[in-house]
Amino acid sequence: MINEDESSFEKYEVVKRYFNRIFNVLSREIRQELLELDLTEEELKEINKELGFLREAQQKQYINEFIENKKVNSSD
Repeated sequence: MINEDESSFEKYEVVKRYFNRIFNVLSREIRQELLELDLTEEELKEINKELGFLREAQQKQYINEFIENKKVNSSD
């Protein structure tokens, strides 16, 4: 692909890294769990960003760890 000044996008390292990443869709179950966590919009965006690059099993583990950490922090 070539942009307006006829340079190739592929020469940019950031573009290469972006397209080499594997993206995953969040399942309905994962999305529901996130909604039940009572997060701010900013927290939700950040978590969605992280989860998008994990496999479903890793997404579930991430959420479970997040819930545990939230419980610990709220009891302090």
